[in-house]
Amino acid sequence: MKDTLENKVDGVEDQAACQTEAETCECACPAEEVVDAIIRKRVYGAIGIGFVPVPLVDFLGLTALQIELIHALAKAHGVEFKKERVKSIISSLCGGLLTTASVPLAASLLKSIPVIGITAGAATISIMGGATTYALGWVFDRHFRKGGNLIDFDAEEAKTYFKEKVEEGKNFVGKLKKKVKKEAAEAPAEESATEAKTDAA
Repeated sequence: MKDTLENKVDGVEDQAACQTEAETCECACPAEEVVDAIIRKRVYGAIGIGFVPVPLVDFLGLTALQIELIHALAKAHGVEFKKERVKSIISSLCGGLLTTASVPLAASLLKSIPVIGITAGAATISIMGGATTYALGWVFDRHFRKGGNLIDFDAEEAKTYFKEKVEEGKNFVGKLKKKVKKEAAEAPAEESATEAKTDAA
């Protein structure tokens, strides 16, 4: 009887301890909306960097932006940031994807070709740069949510998830670009309507 009571008490205590642990982890991790906003902001930035006309400057800018993204996520999760470690992880993740690793650099160099090169290079970098930035953000967020840090990050283990997120990122960037184009097309129409109302008044 005594054992049964002790087991019950221990069970309740264990359950309470687990619940407290879960709550602590939950509180320590930022809300998904916060993480989404952090990543989305940098994806917009990556798309914009793709249209920088100077070869290699855009590629370096994209790398700096991705490092800054990981810094922001590490800060949100309360994880110590180590720049050199982050650069090594990004290189390792992208190194497993020939297209991801080489396309932004090749597209950047492509911009040295007059007219056609700038257009093609900008389009490629904005899509792949945005997609890889999106993927990196969610890969690091997943790792940090599991209680990981930059020292124990296993790039090999993360590559499959990274590839999935790159494909997801391409779709995300495509939708963003369509949205921006739509808003840009609607803006002059709204201005014309406003002007017409002002003239009529």
